[in-house]
Amino acid sequence: MDSTLQEQLAAFRYSLIAPIVCRQTPMQTGELQAYLEQTSDQTYRIPGSNRTQVSVRTLERYLSQYRRGEWDALKPKPRGNNGGSRLDPAVREQAIQLRKERPERSVEQIIFLLEESGAALPGTVAASTLARHLKKAGATRIELQSVATGERFRRYEAEDIHLLWQFDYKHFVYLPDPKDPKKKKKTILFAILDDYSRVIVQAQFYWDEKLPRTEDSLKKAILRYGIPEQFYCDNGAAFSSHHLTRICGRLGVRLSHSKPYRSQGRGKIERFFQFVDTSFKPEVYQQVENGSLQTIEDLNKVLWSWLDGYYHKREHGTTKESPAVRAEKSSRTTKRKSLDELTEIFLWEETRTVDGTSCVSLQGNSYEVDGVSSGQKVQLRYDPFDLSLIQVWSKGMKKPNAKPMTVLRYQDRRIKPQTPEPAVILNETEGQLSFFELAEQKRREGWGQDPLEFAPKQGGEQL
Repeated sequence: MDSTLQEQLAAFRYSLIAPIVCRQTPMQTGELQAYLEQTSDQTYRIPGSNRTQVSVRTLERYLSQYRRGEWDALKPKPRGNNGGSRLDPAVREQAIQLRKERPERSVEQIIFLLEESGAALPGTVAASTLARHLKKAGATRIELQSVATGERFRRYEAEDIHLLWQFDYKHFVYLPDPKDPKKKKKTILFAILDDYSRVIVQAQFYWDEKLPRTEDSLKKAILRYGIPEQFYCDNGAAFSSHHLTRICGRLGVRLSHSKPYRSQGRGKIERFFQFVDTSFKPEVYQQVENGSLQTIEDLNKVLWSWLDGYYHKREHGTTKESPAVRAEKSSRTTKRKSLDELTEIFLWEETRTVDGTSCVSLQGNSYEVDGVSSGQKVQLRYDPFDLSLIQVWSKGMKKPNAKPMTVLRYQDRRIKPQTPEPAVILNETEGQLSFFELAEQKRREGWGQDPLEFAPKQGGEQL
């Protein structure tokens, strides 16, 4: 089994147990058992396997493995795979009828009814096989119950602060391109919102919406507030990468995605973006038109003036409290990681084969590796912004760092280099009141008093 499939299986297994291991308060015995049974009753696409279900006992084994060795312990050892089994058509049709009669019946209950009624011999119907046929026939519990009751979206709110973070991005205004000021370039706002308090735990403008921006935002939010239990986002390329899944697995965060073409689950972050359009964007346009705001550094500065001086202090329409006040009422503490620990967790990883000269290539660069035989595959872990330092891992063991031989590129090619921009002081123009200056004054008044310590952020583009 190659390392790619091992990583995919580790990600799949982690997704099953994430709601358990990411909780910072343990589940009660009854609650845990109920979750395991519900999870085992679902069907899945398991990487490298024809099976579609996992048993309660298997889930318990995954939990035990993760608690012993976290992410790496979930990677399987190579082993054989058994093919799927056939199901008699008559048995299949009766099983479908049993499910349609009572949609709440589990697969195990249906098998029990089939065996006890004599429709099937004991042990001849596999739960995974039956679940697969029920899904193919449109007879899953969710589908049948949706048809009977009609689909409804339930308003949800996390029970406390930092249990659930919603993450998304939106296209924003055009600013002069730092590489060619005569051209205009669109800015992208990345924002992470705490579901309970509506506090924006991190927000920043970038020039693109690629994965490194997601990682940068998440890392900054965790450094400020600690590790959340769940991270909720859409299925865009910036949020659905295996690398982000691995990061969340190593952090002990449950990563979940909204269904394609359905933004209802991300309603709070969507409403925040609507408020950005009605409250923040008009003020930005005014500053752009009068020449006071021209760079992305300026845009990030006024963003945090608006957030901490206005948005976090105003009463929210749903909670009837300001985000800052609602967050202040919580006494919940979160797990934390140091900057060094987070840097290690966020390293990118690539698999390479050592050539006959004991070298590997990465992003057009050549590196020499020690302690690994030629022809052997190794995992290279690195900071995409610094290709001078490359970790080498082989068979789960760390080897000496790779020695740079030929370095033609100092950053991963997926990282677009940014041009430093001079800061511009924002002033009132022709006697007009500056909303952002007033918001900045309001924000500074709270420094040292606000329990959340809304400190100034890095104003410029960091990536």
